[in-house]
Amino acid sequence: MKKLVTLCLSVYVILASTVYAQNTGNSDKTTASLTAASMGLKDAYAGKFLIGAAGDIPNRYSESELANIKANYNVITPENCMKPQPTHPSEDKYNFTIPDTLVQWCLDNNIKIWGHTLAWHAQTAPWFFEAEPSETEETATRPTRPPAMTEDRRGPRLSMAEFWRRRISGPLASREVAIERLKNHIMTVVGRYKGRIIGWDVFNESIADSGDYTTENLRTFSWYQVVGPDVLTMAFKWAHEADPDAQLYYNDYNIEQGAVENTGKHASSMLLLKRLIKEGAPITGVGIQGHWHLDTNLKDVEQAIIDYASLGLKVAITELDVTATGSNSGAFGGFGRNNAPIPPENYEKQAKVYKALFEIFMRHSDVIDRVTFWGISDTRSWRRGRDALIFDGELQPKPAYKAIMDLGTGKNE
Repeated sequence: MKKLVTLCLSVYVILASTVYAQNTGNSDKTTASLTAASMGLKDAYAGKFLIGAAGDIPNRYSESELANIKANYNVITPENCMKPQPTHPSEDKYNFTIPDTLVQWCLDNNIKIWGHTLAWHAQTAPWFFEAEPSETEETATRPTRPPAMTEDRRGPRLSMAEFWRRRISGPLASREVAIERLKNHIMTVVGRYKGRIIGWDVFNESIADSGDYTTENLRTFSWYQVVGPDVLTMAFKWAHEADPDAQLYYNDYNIEQGAVENTGKHASSMLLLKRLIKEGAPITGVGIQGHWHLDTNLKDVEQAIIDYASLGLKVAITELDVTATGSNSGAFGGFGRNNAPIPPENYEKQAKVYKALFEIFMRHSDVIDRVTFWGISDTRSWRRGRDALIFDGELQPKPAYKAIMDLGTGKNE
């Protein structure tokens, strides 16, 4: 089966590349000069922005999957293995085995690496926040289950804050102790990969999903409770100290929502980013995760890019996927799988949405730094069952792949 998949993918890429070369003429010298066998997404968008994928490669990836990655992507984001919990499971222990393997594989294959993530309210071991750290290590590389999936479904649903506090043993650490722990973590992790990782998501998903959007509306637990809002600025400064050449981003989901009217989570993100800049945080850009669906408001997406650029920031689409069914846009609780058949017309609509998104990205290619897909296929996706990516579970290109390739190579012109 693996040989068959590889063969099918190779035939598609070669045939598609031949057609592109015949139809683009001299309008794209870069594309015309490429050999058919080398044509991939990264080549179609060369000189515009990087094209990435997420995964804890190369471990447990097939040769066909690794060939797909090398053909299509020029930057990789580790999906889980560089998050605080797996890299730093206890105060005196770091675990770099999987991250080191990923970094070396990427360097050997001329693929850039983007670090994800230095600080987050999730997938962070409880010891960071405990006055007396427990001896229990948390080494899982899969996302911690959200409250609704962890507690008795017959009882009241825990809030994220309650879920976080229940994982912590005893009293909370002091602000000073928590600051020192986070600083040591960031300096150690960023310093280890200095010069090899091009940039980092420094803080991830700080803004709450509901509340007062006339404020920054930060979450009320985790680092924001134990240290306070200034923890973000400190983290950016430590990361810059550890690697002055690394790009440093704030990353979040749904922060494009409300951009046209300057409301909702977008309004809070603008307040947060303005404060970070005012406080001297060495922030390079902002990551819009891009966990979208067939009815995503594309006007909000474009306006958000414009707004962030007005602050002098670069923009990346960091975790792109577009579900062929369902509407969850990135919050915990959106892990449910779809078991019903997806109508064929949904894939055509998905292709149109992907194309429209990439048209936006192309219009703002002077600002867009990276576009990274959160996974490589519909079976390598946290939204499995919703067919959110551009390759199916057998690595066969879907209509969305063709739509994006046609746009990148100028075939639609």
